[in-house]
Amino acid sequence: MNSEFKPKLDSPYSFYVLSLLLVVYIFNFLDRQIIAILAPDIQADLGISLSDLGFLYGTAFAIFYAIMGIPLAKLADSWNRTKLISIGVGLWSLMTAASGLARGFVGLAVCRVGVGVGESSASPAAYSLLADYFSEKVKTTVYSIYASGIYIGGGIGIFLGGWIADSWNNAYPLRELAPFDLAGWQVAFISVGLPGLLVALLVLTIKEPQRGHTEEIAIKKVDKPFKEAGILLAGIIPIVSILNLIKNKSASKEIYIQILFKLGILGLIAFMGFLTSDWLQWSAFGLGMYALFSWIQNVKIKDPVSYEIVFKSKTMVLIMIAFPLFSFVGYATSAFLPTYFMETFDVSKTIAGRNLGLQSAIAGFLGLLFGGLLADYLRKFFINGRIIVGIISVITAPISLILQFQANSILEFYIYHITWSFVSTFYVGLCVATAVDLVLPRMRGMASAFFILMASVVGLALGPYTAGKVADVFVMQGSTTAEALGLSLSVLCVVFILSLILLLIAMKYLPNEESGKYERARALGEIC
Repeated sequence: MNSEFKPKLDSPYSFYVLSLLLVVYIFNFLDRQIIAILAPDIQADLGISLSDLGFLYGTAFAIFYAIMGIPLAKLADSWNRTKLISIGVGLWSLMTAASGLARGFVGLAVCRVGVGVGESSASPAAYSLLADYFSEKVKTTVYSIYASGIYIGGGIGIFLGGWIADSWNNAYPLRELAPFDLAGWQVAFISVGLPGLLVALLVLTIKEPQRGHTEEIAIKKVDKPFKEAGILLAGIIPIVSILNLIKNKSASKEIYIQILFKLGILGLIAFMGFLTSDWLQWSAFGLGMYALFSWIQNVKIKDPVSYEIVFKSKTMVLIMIAFPLFSFVGYATSAFLPTYFMETFDVSKTIAGRNLGLQSAIAGFLGLLFGGLLADYLRKFFINGRIIVGIISVITAPISLILQFQANSILEFYIYHITWSFVSTFYVGLCVATAVDLVLPRMRGMASAFFILMASVVGLALGPYTAGKVADVFVMQGSTTAEALGLSLSVLCVVFILSLILLLIAMKYLPNEESGKYERARALGEIC
């Protein structure tokens, strides 16, 4: 769907669009993060382990977020982006509210899947919209402001979740006397989910701009966007994907590649399933990996130009591993730091939610803004300016995280927590800004979806689960829950070393790949 509306760049209306999309992202992470502050109550009520909590927080959400993100990213590049975001907000808000009606692990897991499906619609479309409302000179800053919704929403989520749950539990200390036999954690889910329906309606006030007008690039109209998205979704279903490859006679080589990859995934599931006994976790993770592989393979066959520009870019691949490794630790920390804090300093959910939520929201927002401004400033002098800021974050973040678990007083903990919340957010906006500058306008949704998928599969699906699993081992060895979580999150910081190495290598390739993207596209037959 191509609109003829060409908005004035960096105008007051552009900032209205940015503000509304920021609200969307705040609700996105509010609904996603609230489970972290409710974790102790959920664990006690449902009788589950720390690794089960990690599955609920991360894997159940992330895998289907990743899978549905594939066709929805295609829609973001071909259909009305404002309508797509509105539908997604409505769905995830309803599923968040439905989480409050769950009575067991399976029911809550299903709701988390629904939240993931709904939320997968937002960011690819939002990043694409923002690219058509703002100029290149402020792009990183704009993306950073949008991405600040991660920390503002996460902070508000744990504050509201803790306050609502404590207030309800104090009012009804005996659950059997509570209305509808609801526990405080259930009421918290319902209370934060329903207001999102109003946000879904407000999104419809955004005018759909002409795609790619900022670069005066002709965008080919897609006549049947839903059909193409449906084909893309079907292409990541195991049996259907093989049938599609068989129909494509030129893709015989791809059939063997996919069969080998499937066997590898089955081997991984079997090995890790026997090793950990967490068959659900590794089956879901295997499904996510298969979906990611099938998506890339499908793009290779159907859109070879996009495949060459997006997936064969050395810079793109390097940053799409380096920054998701960062999120591996970041998501694990978001999932379990509130529990560590409450257990270590013996504070209520209300106090923990208020203090940690406020600190992470303010420091996270300022960190994203500072990181974006610094990246835009350095970009004027160094084409690798964005990656330099990412390297600063990769070096300083693990130090501040580990120091939190060494704190001897609550004040000392707050200092390190604020520092972590600030420096660990530098990379988010600059990663997407770097990715979209490596591709053509029609591929922006795909590039941002690539980051989201990698962050989901590598970071969110593995980080919280791994932290919970390692913590379970420490608990079995005699550690308290707080001690186990502190040790577990500290151990995970080793991945920052690999992230740093990958970013240093990316700096070598970025200059030529960014400046030569149009030349490479024309050589591949793209009209641009």
